[in-house]
Amino acid sequence: CLSDDDKLNGVITGTIDIADPSFSNDTVDAITKANGGELDGDKITTDTVDNLGYGYLGISSACVNVGGEPGSEASKDLRKAFATVFAVYRNVAIESYYGERASVINYPISNTSWAAPQPTDDGYKVAFSVDVNGNDIYTSDMTAEQRYDAALQAALGYFEAAGYTVEDGKLTAAPAGAKLEYEVQIPADGSGDHPSFMMISEASKALATIGMNLIVTDLSDSSGLWDGIDARQVDMWCAAWSATIDPDMYQIYYSDVADHNGDPGVGKNPYGGPLQGGSNKMYCIADAKLDDLIMDARESLDQSYRKTMYKACLDIVVDWAVEVPVYQRQNAIIFSTERVNMSTVTPDITTFYKWHSEIEKVELN
Repeated sequence: CLSDDDKLNGVITGTIDIADPSFSNDTVDAITKANGGELDGDKITTDTVDNLGYGYLGISSACVNVGGEPGSEASKDLRKAFATVFAVYRNVAIESYYGERASVINYPISNTSWAAPQPTDDGYKVAFSVDVNGNDIYTSDMTAEQRYDAALQAALGYFEAAGYTVEDGKLTAAPAGAKLEYEVQIPADGSGDHPSFMMISEASKALATIGMNLIVTDLSDSSGLWDGIDARQVDMWCAAWSATIDPDMYQIYYSDVADHNGDPGVGKNPYGGPLQGGSNKMYCIADAKLDDLIMDARESLDQSYRKTMYKACLDIVVDWAVEVPVYQRQNAIIFSTERVNMSTVTPDITTFYKWHSEIEKVELN
C-alpha cells in the first residue's frame, strides 16, 4: 500500500508502470509539472472516471438525539441544525481540495448510479437548504457570507425546535439527553489532509459563535474509528462509501439487517427489539416506511419504478439527518507513458469497466 507521493514518483521515475493516486490538487500539480504543463505527456498519461462511491459526513442518531429518542422530531431537528451548517460549507471545501475534479452532491448516493436524483428531476432539493418551517434558506443572489449567516440562523431555529434555550442568538441550555458540545472525527492524517476538513473546521467556527462547541478531532491513525462508530461512541465522522453497480440500499439503511460478522453489537437497540446490523448500526435508523420502500424497490425489475422508490428512500434518510452528502470525486489512473504502450490500453475505461478489464492486451514498450 503506497502513499500518493510514492505512486506518483514511481510512475515518474519509471519504477511503477501504472498507479491510482488520489486525484487532488497536489496530484494534478505534480503530474503537470512532470509533463511540462499537461495531464497527458511524455512522462505520464492520465485517465479519469467518476468514483464508484461518494464522500459523506455521518451523524449517529444513537449519540446525537434528544431524550434518548433518536427517531423523534426533536432529535431530527437537532441533527438538521448541524447538517445545515455543514452543508453550506461543502462548496468552498470541495473546490479548495479538488478543484474541478469533484462536485458537491445532494443525496446520499453515488452520482454514477442510474438511481441518483438529478437537478432536472421533480422534487430535487439541495441538501439541508430549508429551515425548520420548510422555507428555503437561500436565494440565488446571496453572497457566500450571506449564505453562511443564513445557515447559522436556520440552525438556531432547528436547535430551538429541538428544545434548546436560545437567548440573544446564543444557545444557553440543552434539552435532556442533548449537549452543548459534540465531536466530529476525521481521518485526515493529523494534518488536515481530507476533502471535508475545511467544511467541518468552518462549521465548528460558525457554531462556536452561537454557543455550540463542535470539537474537530483529526485522527493520525484512523484504525480505531470504525470500532468507535460501531460501539456508538462517535458523534459524527467524515468518510466515504464505496458503491455497487446496483443501488440497493438494504445493507446500509434497513433497520434490521442481520450482522453476519457475528458481532452482537453493543448494548440494546435504542428503539427496542433486535440490534441493527449491517452498516445501519452506524446510523441506527429505525423507520418502518423506509424499510417498506427498500423492500419494494429491491423486489422490482422496473428501473423507473425503482428510481422513484429509491428517491423516496433517500428523502427519508435525509430527513433523519444522519448523513450529509458531500462530494462525488473523480479517480485517476496514471500510466508511465515511457514504459506502457498506450495504444494497447483499452480506450473505453469507465467507472464500471476498468483499465485491467483488458489487461491481457496491455504491452510494455
